[in-house]
Amino acid sequence: MEMIQFSNNHLSKNQKIIDALLHNDFSLNINQNQYKKDTSVLKLYYKVKNEHTSNSSKEILYHQLLNAVPFGFLILQKEENDRKIIFMNSHFQQMFSVPKSTSWNYLKKLIPQFCETLERKQFDDLKSTIDIQINDEERQTYLIKNTKTQITNEEYDIIFLDSIQRVIDSTEKEAWMNIMKVIAHEIINSLTPIYSLANTTKTYFENDELDKYDYDDIRLSLETIMNRSQHLQTFVEQYRQLTMLPDPVKSVQNLNAIIQEIEQSFLIDFHTKNIVFRNLVSKNVEVNIDRILFEQVLINLLKNAMYSVENVEYKIIEISCKQTENRLQITIQDSGQLIDEEIISKIFLPFYTTRKDGAGIGLTLSKNIIEAHKGYLYYQQNDGIKRFSIVLK
Repeated sequence: MEMIQFSNNHLSKNQKIIDALLHNDFSLNINQNQYKKDTSVLKLYYKVKNEHTSNSSKEILYHQLLNAVPFGFLILQKEENDRKIIFMNSHFQQMFSVPKSTSWNYLKKLIPQFCETLERKQFDDLKSTIDIQINDEERQTYLIKNTKTQITNEEYDIIFLDSIQRVIDSTEKEAWMNIMKVIAHEIINSLTPIYSLANTTKTYFENDELDKYDYDDIRLSLETIMNRSQHLQTFVEQYRQLTMLPDPVKSVQNLNAIIQEIEQSFLIDFHTKNIVFRNLVSKNVEVNIDRILFEQVLINLLKNAMYSVENVEYKIIEISCKQTENRLQITIQDSGQLIDEEIISKIFLPFYTTRKDGAGIGLTLSKNIIEAHKGYLYYQQNDGIKRFSIVLK
């Protein structure tokens, strides 16, 4: 009977621990004196308890991080015929003034456009824009991205949502900050030596007598002041050129003829620098453009390509185009070295240049001209090839 009672007590204590583990109940008050220190079930209990505490801490940290991001964030778990919201960050709640909920159907009543867009796409991987109107507020456009993922046997949807206006405002602010840094840098670089030299020259004239060497120093100082002033004036003129771009006066032009004419003006450079130039544009391609402005874009991009191939063995520049029903894509590619990844995002910034003799307005001006034509200019590099593409609608 004592053996049976001992066994029952032992099993009863172990059963309590097992039940606690099954229900993730770690508030169990365990008198360790009732157990041997090497009891496996007790070791298991504390091991799982410590892991649970660690995971809970990590979960709190991850939730804080996700709540700190400046865009909407949702995680859905797929159920048999529905979805369950397992996480909704605070920014998502603020965007649409919705309470935190786990019910997809309840969210659908509050933001029908958002939920119906995902359902229409059957929650497939998605990257698009949607218009959402909440109550009587103004309709807004949002960027939406859904990514499906599977963990063990469970399927999840990770959804990002952001106001397109916030993205635009953020991008514009960053661009203006970069422009102002460049302008401030140029002005300070010119004004600092001008002030210093003017002050030095002033001290010369405060002396009662000037010798030959003083006159030489004054002459050199004045020449430097004139050069820096000219540099500053040139910089301002370039800035005006960017901001006062005329509206395009369009007419139908033959693209191949334009490229041939530009090629003729560069023939000597191509020959002396051993550059192979290939015009792959068909002779019957017509474009509706301002010829003078568009030629400036092609010249800027060709000069950029010529600089790019200076230090490579095989110097090849190609212009090609691809036409569809709605748009024409003109590509200028070269065999030069690829651009560093950290520089790519800056190449269209005004006055940004990596060339010693560059002004940093060629690509910016080209981009502005193409956008004035209701098109766009972008840069790509892959498979060891770099290219600028002009897309005209």
